[in-house]
Amino acid sequence: MEANGIRILIAEDNALLRGVLRDALEEAGMTVVGEASDGAEAVSVAERMLPDVVVMDMRMPNVDGIEATEQIASADWAMPVVVLSAYDEPQMIDAALNAGAANCLKKGVGLDELIDAIRSATVA
Repeated sequence: MEANGIRILIAEDNALLRGVLRDALEEAGMTVVGEASDGAEAVSVAERMLPDVVVMDMRMPNVDGIEATEQIASADWAMPVVVLSAYDEPQMIDAALNAGAANCLKKGVGLDELIDAIRSATVA
């Protein structure tokens, strides 16, 4: 699938970073269909909007990204989740992947790498 037409949900508690991600992904030809500021909201918006991919922050208030990823991955309406983490700890990456994430990337990754991870998650 081309980057064009991929429908994205961004779950990130930092409003500035959420906006930067939205702008960058839309400039790359993707469509941001929803945003969430915590994991509980991410699960709710994912179920309602049914995006092609969720881009999920690992650490958020209320329900963290790992728990939200697990809820999304195990739902009847599941879709791939690409987790972004400020932490490079192997146990955190393993936790995200074990929760059902299609990929786990460190924040600060280049836009091209993020787009490749999103694209590959949609064909997996």
